Amino acid sequence: MTHPPSEQVCPSYRDTYYTRTMEPPLDAKPLPERVEADICIIGGGIAGISCAYELTKAGMSVILLEADQIAWGASGRNGGIVGPGFAADGAAIEKKLGLATAVQIFDLSREGVEIFREYTKKLGLPGVDIRPGSLSVSRYRDAQGMQDYVRHKSDAYSYPVEYVPTDTLREMVRTERYFDGVYDPQGFHAHSLNYCLGLARETQRLGGRIFENTRALTMSRQGADHLVTTQAGSVLCKTVILCQGGMVDGFHKRLQRNLLPIGTFVTVTEPLGDLADEIINTTAAIVDTRMACDYFRITPDGRLLWGGGMTGNAKEPADLEQQMRRAFTSVFPRLAEVKTDATWSGLLGYARHRMPYLREMHDGIWAATGLGGHGVNIGPLFGRLIAEAIVDNGKRHTVLDPYGLTWNGSAFGPLAADTVYYWEAVKERYFEWRYG
Repeated sequence: MTHPPSEQVCPSYRDTYYTRTMEPPLDAKPLPERVEADICIIGGGIAGISCAYELTKAGMSVILLEADQIAWGASGRNGGIVGPGFAADGAAIEKKLGLATAVQIFDLSREGVEIFREYTKKLGLPGVDIRPGSLSVSRYRDAQGMQDYVRHKSDAYSYPVEYVPTDTLREMVRTERYFDGVYDPQGFHAHSLNYCLGLARETQRLGGRIFENTRALTMSRQGADHLVTTQAGSVLCKTVILCQGGMVDGFHKRLQRNLLPIGTFVTVTEPLGDLADEIINTTAAIVDTRMACDYFRITPDGRLLWGGGMTGNAKEPADLEQQMRRAFTSVFPRLAEVKTDATWSGLLGYARHRMPYLREMHDGIWAATGLGGHGVNIGPLFGRLIAEAIVDNGKRHTVLDPYGLTWNGSAFGPLAADTVYYWEAVKERYFEWRYG
């Protein structure tokens, strides 16, 4: 179901397309006192909520602490594109771990996609509005490369995707900016904030306790247990799960030294009317193949939602709206007179190796973070894997162990990240000039 824009944006959330079309906020109270539980989860994004739901469903007593509101950060501000994979590309994973392990890891990411789809339908999560299809596109001629990718995904990964030649692609996405594409019929796009809110309500219904506007301040050992303190209360628990993503905020210094917050940007236009079908003749979301890619889709109410750009600088550019307008009008010049209704940024948590962290760092302290812009499939997956590990001593998560905690470069990390993105952009512009 599609929701009209709200009369008033929820004051605690950033003004985005998602908050203008959100289900009612959770409005959970802050933690007022000392409580006890089996599990304390810190961070109420999609990873934290998924862990809380799976563990509560498995019979554990769970408390989730969110410093702001549920999915306040990147989980409620992203592009909403759900598909398999990780920030590190498949070729890099194959090179490091071999094909057999790379397939195993990819299959886990597929499982995350299906969890999102399954829970949306099975639990009747309102306002998620799943729309089918995702389309990867190249800004230069790369027919052989795209066709090789399609064959490899089918032959090695048993994952069928379809090559889209230039003529067909330009009927689907009406611009001369793109040349070759790969269509994934199993991918989709959705309202990620409403997914998180719906799953949080299901967690509460099962007995999980969620406290918003409750910042975790300190953590210490209390015998065999852990004590997490907040502004007005504390949680005594056996296990702590850290799910802050790009908002780790100094709480766990070791984990913060191994995460790099990366900024990315999104905008949404006014409703386009008939123009929406004229520029994008597909229900699929579109992502280009660059490292700092553009990604976009037509929302259920006929707007263009456009994201792109990456920076290690957490500050939002003063001219962000103009930057985003230049980006989408360079692809769709017909939108030059279209107004934008909201523009926003978000912080993503990255590891230097661009793979997520899911591991017990030391006795009873777990990290489930570093999703690298792929939280909408990895977050649901992490919920399932960590519940298996804690409740049943499951080991499926250990396939990620080769991607250990990696120093983020401290003050030099953002500069290094921006340098990598700069040289990748130079290389990609050369390919566009050479093969475009």
